[in-house]
Amino acid sequence: MKEKTSRTVLGVVIPVAVAATGLVPYRAYRSDLPDRIASHFGVSGRADGSMTPEVFLVVCGAMMAIGLGACVTVALARRRFQPMVAPSVSAVGAFLGAVSAGILAITVISQRGLDRWQDATLPPWAVIAWIIGSVALAGVAAWIASSLPCRRQAGADAAPPAMDLSPTERVFWSATLSARWPLVLGLAILLVGLALLLITELWIGLVMLGISILMTFFGRIRVTADRSGLSVRYGFLGWPRRSISIRRIAVARAVDIRPTEWGGWGYRGSLAIMRRAAVVLRAGPGIRLDLHDGRVFAVTIDDPEDPVLLLNAEISRRAALNPASERESMS
Repeated sequence: MKEKTSRTVLGVVIPVAVAATGLVPYRAYRSDLPDRIASHFGVSGRADGSMTPEVFLVVCGAMMAIGLGACVTVALARRRFQPMVAPSVSAVGAFLGAVSAGILAITVISQRGLDRWQDATLPPWAVIAWIIGSVALAGVAAWIASSLPCRRQAGADAAPPAMDLSPTERVFWSATLSARWPLVLGLAILLVGLALLLITELWIGLVMLGISILMTFFGRIRVTADRSGLSVRYGFLGWPRRSISIRRIAVARAVDIRPTEWGGWGYRGSLAIMRRAAVVLRAGPGIRLDLHDGRVFAVTIDDPEDPVLLLNAEISRRAALNPASERESMS
């Protein structure tokens, strides 16, 4: 997608479409609403809070303005952002704007013609639909923003170092990195989930327990590099696993990874949507892979120089043995 088109879609099309989704139903059905409308619902879907339609419009409108304003800001900015900033800000902004517009639209449509706000209900399917739609729009916004120009990595044009391997030599490299913060955070979420099981709805507590288990996956990673490429295994069971084939890698580099440049800690970004992804357990040294299709993958690991030399050697050897295949992968 061309840069001008990307900026137009991100800064005009998406904000106008999202704003219309919420404001048009309010404009059309305002006269059919009760004096106060239900603004909060319990887990059962019954109304348990209310406000005037005008105040509700201001609240939803403010959230839409903040979210969509973030998309417009990214679209209008001419300076180059850090690679993960524009997609992340656009995704969060689009999600917030879409959720706010959906809340406004569903609230108005579901309550038109009611005499009392206490009679309002919130259909579960509507909640699920607007969340799924908001997540999808966030992905679209991130994908569009990922095509905007970003700052170049320092040293990106330097010739990559490579290990000196004989034609029949095979080398395997593996290292493990552990971090305490996912385990501590997972334990805290586990305790909260156990408390919620006792004092609130069962499903909320179960969700928290599930999140605490997922957090343990990021407490430990094992990174391996060999002739097939790079692999990252999570947790103590080595699952899930993320692999980057050697045929996809254009060059490997040892870099200094800053969480603020990649959007935080954990698994950040998406190769499919944002064209960039990273496994960040802490700030410090790591491996950066520039792929043939322009995508970038990075992972924090101690002493990344050896796997970088190995991967670059395998890339060179593959190109020498399969020049036609290499040209095809780069096209």
